[in-house]
Amino acid sequence: MGISADEVLNWFDAVNWQQGEWVPEIVVALWDGQKRFLDLLKEIQDSSTQHRWSNKTKPLTRQSLSLTLTRMEREELVLRHEDNSSVPRAVWYEVSPILREFLEERARPPAEWIASHQDLIERIRQRRVTRERDRGRDDET
Repeated sequence: MGISADEVLNWFDAVNWQQGEWVPEIVVALWDGQKRFLDLLKEIQDSSTQHRWSNKTKPLTRQSLSLTLTRMEREELVLRHEDNSSVPRAVWYEVSPILREFLEERARPPAEWIASHQDLIERIRQRRVTRERDRGRDDET
């Protein structure tokens, strides 16, 4: 028995839940454990994972990270911890247990498929980046 159309739609809902500018970079940076805000910012800014599916060159700013983390917290993708006993207060973030469960348990079959089709994924990624770059050139003329 195959997968139903409703199950396909539910899968895309789950994928959409995890989308947004900087979300993949934040999840990757937090995957190995909690990080303070400024450490997270620096790690992402220094990371080679930035903009893998885009040709954008805009670096991550404090404001963008703050807004994205706020949305991710609201959507239960990350947890925010605050320690007001220190000056300045300490704030750190971690991947939420529900997102970790989803990625570790539910995303394994797609991850295995992607690993065995990495050449296809890379070709698609390169086409998208090239298309965005070419569209940017058209906008300049």
